[in-house]
Amino acid sequence: MKVFEQIISNHAFVSFASAWFAAQFAKGIQGIFKEKSIKGFRRVIANGGMPSSHSSSVCALCTASVLAYGFDSFQFAVSALIALVVMNDAFGVRYETGKHSKVLKKLLKEGDVDMDVELKVAVGHTPRQVLVGAVLGIAVSLALKYLFYN
Repeated sequence: MKVFEQIISNHAFVSFASAWFAAQFAKGIQGIFKEKSIKGFRRVIANGGMPSSHSSSVCALCTASVLAYGFDSFQFAVSALIALVVMNDAFGVRYETGKHSKVLKKLLKEGDVDMDVELKVAVGHTPRQVLVGAVLGIAVSLALKYLFYN
């Protein structure tokens, strides 16, 4: 039980996990409305989409490090670097990969090529999805700090 108590008393970890969960849950709720079916909730386990759970989780971690250690800390520097790399990857590399998979999927369909692998299209994020995820992560971390970790 001591390990569990230590984990839930760790504002940075709880912020990271809660922000990720909030973003993924939001995708599931949006999926229900978009597909007009409870089956849309399966988007809760999908990559890509609005908001970016990558951005929300790393921004929550970064915010928690600022609140605990300040802007002049090593912890903030490391978490900020990780956040920048993850967010750049989410809307840079992974977004471009998603665009490439759309083209490949179309070419394969037009060429009537049979593949034993399904190409995922939504693997990255738009800059807007990354921004909304970042704001969500910051808000979750601040809310947790002032509601539970004061």
